[in-house]
Amino acid sequence: MPITTYNSLVKKTFCDNAIRSVVMIDDDFITYSDSIRALSREIELDPNKIDSSKRAATLESFFQAKNMICDIDNGSVNFDVDRIRKSDLVIVDYHLDNNAPDKTITLLKELENSDHLNMIVIYTREDLPKAWMQIASSLKGVVNCNEIIIEKENEDLIDYWQNVILPDLKHQGERALRRDEVVSYIQDGRCCKRVKKIIREDEKITQQDDIDFIARMIAEYAISENAIIADENNKSIVSGDINGLKWIQSGNIFVCLFHKDVEDHENDGDRIWETLNESLIEWNPSYYQIIKSEIQNTIESEALSFNNHLANDDYGQAGWLNQILNSTSDEVKKKNINFVFSNLSEELYERLRGNKSLVGFINEVFESYSCDFKSSEEPKSLKYCSHKMNLPSNDNSYKEMYHALNMNLSSKNFEEGHISTGTIFFDTQFEKWYLCVSAACDLVPTQGNDPHHTRLSPHRLIKVLELFNASQSKALPFAEQSKYIYVIHKNSRKYLSIFEGEKTLPVVDYMVILNHGSVVQDEEKNIISAVFLSNMDGNIKNVPVRLKLKSQLRSGYAERYQAIASQYSSRIGVDYVSMVP
Repeated sequence: MPITTYNSLVKKTFCDNAIRSVVMIDDDFITYSDSIRALSREIELDPNKIDSSKRAATLESFFQAKNMICDIDNGSVNFDVDRIRKSDLVIVDYHLDNNAPDKTITLLKELENSDHLNMIVIYTREDLPKAWMQIASSLKGVVNCNEIIIEKENEDLIDYWQNVILPDLKHQGERALRRDEVVSYIQDGRCCKRVKKIIREDEKITQQDDIDFIARMIAEYAISENAIIADENNKSIVSGDINGLKWIQSGNIFVCLFHKDVEDHENDGDRIWETLNESLIEWNPSYYQIIKSEIQNTIESEALSFNNHLANDDYGQAGWLNQILNSTSDEVKKKNINFVFSNLSEELYERLRGNKSLVGFINEVFESYSCDFKSSEEPKSLKYCSHKMNLPSNDNSYKEMYHALNMNLSSKNFEEGHISTGTIFFDTQFEKWYLCVSAACDLVPTQGNDPHHTRLSPHRLIKVLELFNASQSKALPFAEQSKYIYVIHKNSRKYLSIFEGEKTLPVVDYMVILNHGSVVQDEEKNIISAVFLSNMDGNIKNVPVRLKLKSQLRSGYAERYQAIASQYSSRIGVDYVSMVP
């Protein structure tokens, strides 16, 4: 059996299996109405439009031979971005309106934020290096360098920028970036060392932070000079080929540039398809992106059918409809709707898991990596995996990998509607970490008829374990002991434990969540208010603490910590007496 290669998997999932519809847009295409009028000798057709329409006909034949639905648009009558975004492949002329690229770049910026991955081929006679730079700069977004420098309120910086840097840049002097340096900055955001050296040698500014700042402003100035659309409100991450000629990836678009041959267009379909595939391989998507793409392909192919008992059981459907219609509050209605949605989502997962073609594809993805690793003759798998994900190959990077692995295994992002068993949260006032260990059934906002629930309503009492910082040297080698919790806080990886230092007993505490089930208005996401039980009086006059709900332990992990807290709380503390030295 032949081994499936990484390249063939990329081609398969992003092109062969993904592209089912193509739209071609060029203002030189002849519309159907103009064709009829020309046949009726009412008008004469422009020879340039005849040439472009011949190209369109050639491309249409190529894609129809691949069983793809083709649509041809002149970009002026039915130019609807929502309609265009539904096409898997968009082939668009660069100078779409009055020999200017503005309309095409506007289209790219709108598609960039779409939920649907669009592959786009820019079909143009423009010089490709120029077109690439204009598109990439426009997608990257610009800043107003002059305003930013003035906001610094540093007279030396302002004087240096206005009297030395700007005149030099306008005359393309030595401080101006070369094209390759602009391409590099667009893709990795690193300022040019050559320019930093010149700034340092000028001796107008001496602080390293100021030198770095001016170097960045010079790079941003170059982007603003190349951008066709100067959008200061939307900054994007842009990647592309190393030379800045062939492809661009940003947001949810993958743009491939293809030069129109003045004379020959008969083989443009094959050449476009080949260029697109080569560019996707150069992009080097991760195994995660490849698998996600194929899952989406499987869903969109309509190869899945729902046959769960809930889908077929009319009584079950009627029962849930009745529950939703008779919900006592919006919160209860939302909960009931989410339950139905959850059932459908679970069934979708089961259907995907049972799809032999998809499962086989995923196995092939990892088999291709396995074969590549063996053939690479790299003895360390950690180094190989770091390289494949474009990460540094060093000890710190490997430790971050294991932190991320354990965090993913044991927890997930907090997406619950309310705090529950296993919720990890951070007290932003006292900078302490806690883990909720109350029973999940006691934390459903719409439930709880016990007397203390009724008295506290709409607040809710919760039991927590305090979490303490743990050392990386313990939390990674002994991760399998399930004694540690892994979180990311302010872009820093943290290791937490229910035990402080060498202590072997956890710290149990109690809080009252204020307005349980509701977040604090006008705050960032997942912020709730609470007071400590020991500080509470009848009117809850104390200033509440702000709790940031960070993550949620997965089932099993949460119950383990709940059991530890219960065992500790139920201990008999008078059976033994410690010796006092």
